Amino acid sequence: MDGWTYLAFVAGAMTSTGYLPQIVKGYRTKRMHDVSLLMPAVLGMFLWLVYGLAREDPAIIAANAVGCSLTLLLVLMKTRYDGRSSPSPKANRDA
Repeated sequence: MDGWTYLAFVAGAMTSTGYLPQIVKGYRTKRMHDVSLLMPAVLGMFLWLVYGLAREDPAIIAANAVGCSLTLLLVLMKTRYDGRSSPSPKANRDA
């Protein structure tokens, strides 16, 4: 691998893991009201993944596979947590 490929992996890791703070917050609070199901990044990442597969580019594939997985996790959490009633204020204090 050349230097540009390493740079692509680092860039991909940085952008793909950007969803982790939202996932952690949602898991802790069990609230996902501030997450939109219509995130434009969902389709964009999927299209980048398809492009990476077509080009057989491991950096693009890895970054967007992780990003798509984390985005899917956010959508699943939103679907699950938005269907619940809000946790009680006492539950929030104890968390």
